[in-house]
Amino acid sequence: MLRKSVRSGLSMTRRDEPEEPSRDDLRQNERQLEYALRAGRMGSWQYDFAARRFQTSEYCRVVFGLPPDHPFDSIEDLLALIHPDDVALRQAAVDRAVAKDEEMEVEYRTFRPDGSIGWVLARGRAVWRDGVAVGMTGISLDITERRQAEERQQLLIHELNHRVKNTLATVQSLAMQTTASQDSGENFLDRLRALARVHDLLSEAAWEGASLHDVVRRTLEPYSEGGDRFAADGPNVRLLPNAAVTLNMAFHELATNATKYGALSTATGRVDIAWRADGDVVALDWRESGGPAVDPPDRRGFGSRLIERGLAHELGSEARFAYRPEGLSCHIRLPLSGKLSLVAT
Repeated sequence: MLRKSVRSGLSMTRRDEPEEPSRDDLRQNERQLEYALRAGRMGSWQYDFAARRFQTSEYCRVVFGLPPDHPFDSIEDLLALIHPDDVALRQAAVDRAVAKDEEMEVEYRTFRPDGSIGWVLARGRAVWRDGVAVGMTGISLDITERRQAEERQQLLIHELNHRVKNTLATVQSLAMQTTASQDSGENFLDRLRALARVHDLLSEAAWEGASLHDVVRRTLEPYSEGGDRFAADGPNVRLLPNAAVTLNMAFHELATNATKYGALSTATGRVDIAWRADGDVVALDWRESGGPAVDPPDRRGFGSRLIERGLAHELGSEARFAYRPEGLSCHIRLPLSGKLSLVAT
């Protein structure tokens, strides 16, 4: 009921003292609070310091990966679920919150019933009675997905840094070797374009690797001139990123040489690339035909050195050149390893 009083010409109102809520009202409020906590994926808890006893909501147990009716009554029940390396971290957060009468917030790892590791964020505040902290009440959240996402992001950042360093090292090596061999600046730019093409290929596969077929196809596309100048055949071989980049540069050098001096310098020339499993290696052959007659060179050029040294350094492989009159051939033996593997089809 609203009551009015008049003072100095102003109308004032006040409310009667509110009635005590009924038990039904309290239960309804508790249910609403529980629904709100569930919607926020939070479980509530109360802890009695002296009795070392917990009172937890059903969803609080779910946060820890437990069934809603699983016993969870004591500090021992909680500590049994926390990763041993994080027990002291949690206790320090509780002690600090009590000592400073501030909110407790801590993240720690937990053991799930299925053997996996989960993450829990706990927030709470001390309950005081006559100036003494007698317990703590708060909420817990399952933040496993968030922490896993953060770990994946950190891993991606480290991987990106690694790739950038490798790419810069490759570009630096190409620049230094091009300068040392007095090769043209245009050749250097062509090598950078070839490197960009294989990076595009790897980016399409989230840098998880590429097939040998795709590396051959992507590297040789600029040299096809819209015709069928290449044939590639072999089993499904999976390459990790570094192996894909190394073979990309090798194929680029072979194709560039074929365009200037070999089979691709004529309208009728072609290149056949074939590979096969040979024990614990993949044997790959690059064979040119239909071009001008080939004579052994007076000296080893930049391209042949890059192929031999790059393959040996990155893949532990070897490359042998044969200058046959009908066309150049290059035989490469690639050891099967963590960088290169056969894929069953």
